[in-house]
Amino acid sequence: MPRPKRTLTIFRSKYFPDNDEDSLITNDDDNNDDYGSPVTKRIRKQMMEKVSPELPAKIQISLDSSSNTKTKKNIDPIQAAIRQRINRIRKENQLTKHKCCILFAINRLQYLNSLIQDPMTQALALSMNYLMPDTKLSLEKYIGAFIAKFTRNFTISILENHDYSIDVQQEIIHSFDRLSIDYYLILKLIIIAMLRLTNHMIRLCYLFDPLPIKPSNLLGDKPKSKSTNNNNDDDELTQKEFYWIEIFDNGNNRWICYDYQHRIYDNPRKLAEKFPTKPTYILAIDNRDNIVEVTARYAKDWMSNSMQKRRINKDDDGCWLEETLNLFNSNHRYSSKYKHADHIEFEQIIAQIELPKKMAEYKNHPLFVLTKDLLKFQAIYPGDAPPLGFFRDQPVYSRNCVYTLKSRETWLREARTVRMNEQPYKMVQSRFKWKTTTAFGEKPEKEMIGVYGEWQTIPYEPPIAKNGIVPRNGYGNVDLYKQCMLPIGTVHLQLAGLLRIANKLNIDCSPAIVGFDGNRNSSHPIIDGYVVCEEYKDILIDAWNEDQHIQCVKENEKREKRIIDNWKRLIRGLIIKRNLKIKYGH
Repeated sequence: MPRPKRTLTIFRSKYFPDNDEDSLITNDDDNNDDYGSPVTKRIRKQMMEKVSPELPAKIQISLDSSSNTKTKKNIDPIQAAIRQRINRIRKENQLTKHKCCILFAINRLQYLNSLIQDPMTQALALSMNYLMPDTKLSLEKYIGAFIAKFTRNFTISILENHDYSIDVQQEIIHSFDRLSIDYYLILKLIIIAMLRLTNHMIRLCYLFDPLPIKPSNLLGDKPKSKSTNNNNDDDELTQKEFYWIEIFDNGNNRWICYDYQHRIYDNPRKLAEKFPTKPTYILAIDNRDNIVEVTARYAKDWMSNSMQKRRINKDDDGCWLEETLNLFNSNHRYSSKYKHADHIEFEQIIAQIELPKKMAEYKNHPLFVLTKDLLKFQAIYPGDAPPLGFFRDQPVYSRNCVYTLKSRETWLREARTVRMNEQPYKMVQSRFKWKTTTAFGEKPEKEMIGVYGEWQTIPYEPPIAKNGIVPRNGYGNVDLYKQCMLPIGTVHLQLAGLLRIANKLNIDCSPAIVGFDGNRNSSHPIIDGYVVCEEYKDILIDAWNEDQHIQCVKENEKREKRIIDNWKRLIRGLIIKRNLKIKYGH
């Protein structure tokens, strides 16, 4: 509902000059004026003669409170900080659950692949070797001939309700024994086991539905309704999973998908339409237990904003999935032939992605970017990079042309220094520094600092220690953000209290700064150990050990003295208590 109008009443004085009609006097009275001298009374009399009798004695000004200006919310800073902390913890917990789902899927693939590679399964598949067609056929005809023989020998009667509690290994053995298959999963595992007998590279692909990466129970400024709070499915795992096969075509050096359940061959996008859920992660495991991600081959919305919101992105931990999968391929058994085939196909898929049709879709898009969407410390490099197209007369650049710029100090923390005579690639406002030379009454402004790209930097060259003196920065410390920044001829000793001992021995010793701890709008250096010259290393370590021994002896003596004093105090109290009982009784 609209806010009511407020009325402000202002009384105009009966006495004011014509040349100052803006002067307003509230509740003025002639009898209460005290001007003091006769000169002042004469001036007052002249002013009274100039009064205009036609002016109203009361003026009303109406103020409309229903303006469009936003009012500042009365937010309790303590509650806001608590709410922010709770939301941060919930986001971290939900991200951990999301990662656990991926690890469970990897373990599931390893388990199923171990059943396929089991000697019993291999022996049973080898006993059905007569079903294998001639290897001279093309891959498509080979698969068709094999499936035709397979369906003639096996009775396939799939049960509608899949029982997830079945013993998969025992079910595989019973299926070979009865020549009857009741579950699609068992059917696909048997097909893979038999096709691998002919030295084909076969993958088992697995689509699973992980927990959402974003929690739904975040606290906001306003409490959610009860119906919203009850619909919390962050911890509800679904059984939306799907399995199929990928076969490597040696003739064309590409992977081909095949699914017996839907009779789909070499049509990934058509197969994706049969998925029970939107593909977020699709993992595949081959004959050699190598696990790879093949989501790009099937996901229609690959490299879209909706896909990136469902996956682990760079802000969360972008390299986690790649690093995790590399742990299972650490022995380099994964042939570059198969890896190169995936890489070529995925690059072709990315090249066929069209430019977004909406302005909002360019925001945080993994492939395309508009200059207006660049962040504060981002820039297009090179400056004359050719645009991929135009959207509403705005050039669209590749995301590969976007680089993160940093200041000299920030590059130094990554063990890189800006080249001499390099001009800043961009000027931005500092987050901490303010201009000190501002005129009185002016609003203070933040200083402008220059930021540089990585192409303007070179690896950090540590200084050389000479004559037992440790090289320092302008603040008397040693920048040791990485071990490669350690000055030549020095060592890093992480011994508490070493500076005090070095000062006693007149040995140069400097604190090592390994980082900064940000706190609100300021940051504080983190000191970890000390830097000394190599020739004084053994002397300082021996002196430090001796000092620690002395400190330990002093602590023991202090502790023993405190124990003895406590016993004396206790015994003295008992003696006093006994004497009081003897003297005064109970």
